[in-house]
Amino acid sequence: MKQIITFSLLFFTIVGLSQDKSKQLFKTDLKANVTINDTINLDDFKEIAIIPGGHFRKELEEINYFTKIMTEKEFKKEIKEAGLDPTKYNFDSKEGAEYIYKNYKKFIYVFQSVRNEDRNTKLIVISIPNGKAIFEVEGEEKTNYIGISAGTKYLPEKVNNAMLNELVDYIRRNSKTYDKH
Repeated sequence: MKQIITFSLLFFTIVGLSQDKSKQLFKTDLKANVTINDTINLDDFKEIAIIPGGHFRKELEEINYFTKIMTEKEFKKEIKEAGLDPTKYNFDSKEGAEYIYKNYKKFIYVFQSVRNEDRNTKLIVISIPNGKAIFEVEGEEKTNYIGISAGTKYLPEKVNNAMLNELVDYIRRNSKTYDKH
């Protein structure tokens, strides 16, 4: 009887692990470290994802959650073309960003960053227009010391994918409308 229980626990553990990996949108065997994980109704913010600098647009498009993904420059251009009062709709100020969110279009910031105290730690952060981070996941950056590219930094694909999978899991947990893939 004890062997049957042990075998059953082992079987369900293996099945559970394989199911978790099958839910991954980005393939990796690593797990990233989530450091901020606030529960919100993310659907209130899905209309536009602002990606400062334009990094990782392709990955966000693959996640297929946000209605529109724009750089800050593209969004500022849209605001200008809409003929909105630049004193109220000033995307460069916290107050202006909140005003745009409340009176024009709802949006959220999704960006990559580097942790200040440890320059080797790369982050993916979601921040709402008032500047509060609601989600943050980190991965370790590596430095290549050998060869022509000595001193250049890169984020290995497995680490980046682990961070992106945590982002997808955050969206799954905080959205009622996300296609659960």
